Amino acid sequence: MKQDVLSPVGLEVHFEVSQFLNREARLLDERRFEEWLTLLADDIRYVAPVRLARMPREESREFEPAGGGAHFDDSKEDLAERVRKLATGRAWSEVPASRTRHLITNVEVEMAEGPDSYAVRSNFLVYRTRGATYEDTFVGTRQDVLRRRSAGPADFEIATRRILLDQTVVLGNNLSVFL
Repeated sequence: MKQDVLSPVGLEVHFEVSQFLNREARLLDERRFEEWLTLLADDIRYVAPVRLARMPREESREFEPAGGGAHFDDSKEDLAERVRKLATGRAWSEVPASRTRHLITNVEVEMAEGPDSYAVRSNFLVYRTRGATYEDTFVGTRQDVLRRRSAGPADFEIATRRILLDQTVVLGNNLSVFL
């Protein structure tokens, strides 16, 4: 079994990254999507590859490779377009609007390539409810690269986000929320 070797960061950086992720979750839960967009790098790649049910000997090929099938593979412009559509009130997959709760756990932070860049791995649970009875739960791991924007505390931008859902089949009617 392969052991991950981390290039750990200090407690201060770990705390800053955790606070950043918590603030991001709050913005999403409060539907402050325009503010959320400001946390994203202009060159972001926001992707959720499809997970395939594989035999144990094929676990390394469990997720579609880059350029393969994905629930979404968005640029910042794609994400901004989704936010603009939500703001119109005519995004039928979000009428009525979803109420979400993002829970972010098991945050690991290590140095990444590039100056002031950090590889961040976290687990998430996103609970969504709409209307009176509709509920969904999305669970998985996020692999992010964060870049520090300034010397200010917790001033990062998300350069990449790879979302690895635990579900091989998404049972909800849609995947219209941001993970």
